[in-house]
Amino acid sequence: MSLYKKAFYHGIARVFALPRLSLPLILTLGLTLGAVLSVTAISSTLLYQPLQGVPNEAKLQTYEYRFKMSDTLSVSYWNMNRLAAFGQQFADLGEWAGISPTEQDVEINNGIYPTTRFEASDNILQVLGTRLLLGDDVSIAAPQKYVWISESLWQYAYAGAESVIGKQLNVNNQSFIIAGVIEDVMAIKSNEAILPQQVWFIKNLTTVATQEDNVGNISNEIDFLIVKSTNGEAVLPTIAQTDEWLNNYTTANVDSDNLQMFLNFLNNTNKDVIVAPYRSNMLGETEGLIIALFCASLGLLLMATLNLLNLFIAHYQSRTKEFSIQLSLGASLLKVRLLVLLENLPSFLLAATAGLLVTGWALKSLPLIAGDSLPMIDSIGLNGVTIATSFAIIVLLSILFSALALVDIDKKALANNLNSSGKGIQAQSNQWLSRVLMVLQLSIASMLLTASVMITLQSYQSVYQDLGYDIGNSYNVSLTIADEEYVAKLQDYEQYKQNEISTLLHDVSTTIETNITDSKVIIADNGPLSDSLRVQVFLNENNNNERVIFQVRSLSADFFSTFNIKMLAGSNLTQEQIDNDEERIVIDQNMATTMFPTLSNEEIIGKTIQISPVSDTPVRIITGIVANTISQTGIADPLGLPVVYSHRIDTGGTLQFTVMMPEGQRVTSEMIDSELKRKFPRLSNLQVMPVVEIWQQQTLNQRVSLWVVLTLTSLTLLLAAIGVAGLTQMTTNHRKYELAVRMATGAKQSRLVRFILKDALWMLVIGLGLGFIISVVGYQQIQQQLEMLPEFNWLAMTALDSGLIAIVVLSVLMPAWRVIRSDPMQALREE
Repeated sequence: MSLYKKAFYHGIARVFALPRLSLPLILTLGLTLGAVLSVTAISSTLLYQPLQGVPNEAKLQTYEYRFKMSDTLSVSYWNMNRLAAFGQQFADLGEWAGISPTEQDVEINNGIYPTTRFEASDNILQVLGTRLLLGDDVSIAAPQKYVWISESLWQYAYAGAESVIGKQLNVNNQSFIIAGVIEDVMAIKSNEAILPQQVWFIKNLTTVATQEDNVGNISNEIDFLIVKSTNGEAVLPTIAQTDEWLNNYTTANVDSDNLQMFLNFLNNTNKDVIVAPYRSNMLGETEGLIIALFCASLGLLLMATLNLLNLFIAHYQSRTKEFSIQLSLGASLLKVRLLVLLENLPSFLLAATAGLLVTGWALKSLPLIAGDSLPMIDSIGLNGVTIATSFAIIVLLSILFSALALVDIDKKALANNLNSSGKGIQAQSNQWLSRVLMVLQLSIASMLLTASVMITLQSYQSVYQDLGYDIGNSYNVSLTIADEEYVAKLQDYEQYKQNEISTLLHDVSTTIETNITDSKVIIADNGPLSDSLRVQVFLNENNNNERVIFQVRSLSADFFSTFNIKMLAGSNLTQEQIDNDEERIVIDQNMATTMFPTLSNEEIIGKTIQISPVSDTPVRIITGIVANTISQTGIADPLGLPVVYSHRIDTGGTLQFTVMMPEGQRVTSEMIDSELKRKFPRLSNLQVMPVVEIWQQQTLNQRVSLWVVLTLTSLTLLLAAIGVAGLTQMTTNHRKYELAVRMATGAKQSRLVRFILKDALWMLVIGLGLGFIISVVGYQQIQQQLEMLPEFNWLAMTALDSGLIAIVVLSVLMPAWRVIRSDPMQALREE
C-alpha cells in the first residue's frame, strides 16, 4: 500500500483514535461552516436568484415620495389617483405602475381560503413581465367587475380546470367574476408574508384619473411606484420636480376656499424621495443585514480557523521525531505536507458534512425563527452554490492547515531534537506563529463583539421598552365593511351621537359581550397597541401658528384605567360626556408640553385647542392629561408624536374592537362568527388576534436580530476562550519540564501562575488593544454607511472589553493551573 493511501486511512482511523483533535475540528469547523453556509444560502437566494413572477427586474426601478411626520415616521403619499397623474406627467421616463399587497380571506364554493390580495394598476403585468396563463389580460375594460387568481389558487381551489374563467368567488360578501389566471408572483415588498394563493384587483388608470381625490389625505395606499425603462437606469424626478408636480396637482383638485390651507400643509411638511433598483427596494434593510451577517460569519470562520491552526500546530510539534526521521530518510518537505493533507482530509470532509447538516437544519428552522421578516423565505434552501461553497472552503482550509502546521519545521532543529531525545523544551517550539495567530484572533473577536453588543443593546431596548401600559389578556376583533356606499354613509354625519356608526359599534359590541362569556369590549376601536396609525395636523395659535403633527387615538370611559395608563392631571371623559358627544378630549404629556410649554399640567386642564385645520370647527376642551405611551413598538426610537384621545371613532372600511378577558380565557372567531353574520350581513372577514400577538409581530425583526446577534456573540466568546485556553495548554505542556524543575527547586505554584500570565500578557495587550482601536475607529466609520447600526455606546464598549478581558484571563489561568498543580516528579519522569 502506498504512503498516500496509508496516510488517508490513518486519517480515518484518527477520527476515532484521537478524539481530542478530531472532535474539536469537526464540531468547531462544522458549526462555523454551518453559519457561513446558511448566510450563503440566504444571500444567494435573495441577492442573485431570479425573482419569481418579475422577469423584468433588470428594467425596473422604484420611486418613493414620503412625508416625514417625525424623525422616525414617514408615510407614502401615493394612491392610484396620484399614480395616474404622476405617470402621465413623467411618461417620457418610462411606464409607471403600482401594486399593494394585503391579507385577504376568499370564499370559494363555501370554503374559506387565506390569500394575498394585490391591488394593482392595469399595466402591472406588462411592467413586471408577469405571465398571464389563462383568460383575459388585466387591461380589459371595467376591471372592477373582475378578479384574477394566481396559479396556486387555481390549482388548489379549482384543480387547474380551464372552465374556471367566468366562475365567481366571494370577497368581503361581494361576488367577482374570475377573468384570468396569473403566475404566482412572490417577489413583492410586503410587511406580511406573500402567499402563493393570490387574488388580483385591478384599477384602470385612465378611469381613476377622472375620479375625485382627497389631496390632503396622506393615505399610504401604495408604498412605492414602479417604473420600467429601457435599461432600468432612468434619471427619475428629483424632490423639487415632484414638489412642483404636487403643487400643480393640488391646485387642480382642491376648491379655492381650501387651496391655500392644503398648499401650506403640503409645502411645509418635510419629504423624502427614495430611488432604488427593484430588488433593493424589495429587500429593504434585509440587504444590509445579509451583508453584516455574512461578514460576521466569515469572522467566526476565521476565528475557528485560527483556533484549529493552533491546535494542529501543537499536535504536529509533538511529532517532531517522526518528521525528523522522514526527512532524514530523504522525504521532501512537500511530500510530508501532502501526507499531512491526506491525513487531515477525512476529518475535514466530516466537518463539511456536519456544516451542511447544520445549514439544512438552520434553513428549515428559518420560517419559525424569522417569520415574515425575510422576503421569498420559502425559496431559501440548500442549493448547488451552497454545497460548492462548503467543499471549496474545506479544500482551501485543508491546504492551508497542511502548509502552516509544518511551517516551523527546520531540518537542523529536527536533527538536534532527535539527538537530544526531546529533553526539556522542544526544539521546534518557538511558537511565534501560534502567538501571532492568537493576537489576530483576539483582534477579530474584539471587532465582532463591538458590533454585536451595540446591535444587541439596540434590539433589546426596542423589544423590551416600557410601553406605558399593560396589555393584559386583551384581544383585537376586526371586521370589514364590504359595501363602499355603506362606508360613505357611516362617515357622513353632523353629530356623532346621532350617526349610524355609533349605533353599529354599540350593537356589535353588545353582540360580542353577549356571545363570549366574561368578555368586556373596552373600546370599539384599536387598543393602546395597534398596527394602524391616524395622523392629523393643525396650527398652534399659541406658538406663532406652528404646525403640530399628532396622532389621533380613541378613548372610552374605562380605557385608561383598564390598561393602567397613568392619569397625570384632570380626569377621563365620563360615559355621560361621551353619550352627550361633548367637545372634550384627553391629551398626553407630549401634547401638553407642545401646546403649553410654560404651564403646569394642572393649569392646562380646562384649556381649549383647535385641532382641526378647518377654522369654523368647535374647539376642544382638555379634560385630562395622561402619560406618554408607545402605540407601535419594535423600533429603537418611538414615533414621538403627541397624542390626542377622542371618543369619536373614525372607522373607515374596517371596524375594530378591543376585548378584555379574564386571565386564562381565550377569544376565538368561532365564538361570534355565525351570530355576527346573522345580525350584520354587511360585515365580513372576521379576524381575532390577541394584542400580545400584535406585539410579537411588531417586535419580530428586532427579536430575530437579538437572538441571532446573541448567538454570534456567544460563539465569538466561546471561540476566543477556546483559542486562548488551547494556546495556554499547548505552551504550558511544552514547558512542563521547565515548570517541573522550577517547582522541584522550591518555586511556589502562585509564582508560576504569575510567571505564565506575565508571559501571555503581551499577547493579550496587543490583541485586545489592536482590536479595541480598530473597533472604535472602524465601527464609527461603518455606522455612517449602514443605517441599521446604532450609535456607538462607550458604556457598552467598556462592559464588553471588561468581560472579554476577564474571559481571556480565565482562559489562561485554568489550563495553566491544571499543569502547575500536577506532581513535578511525575512530569520529570515523563520527560
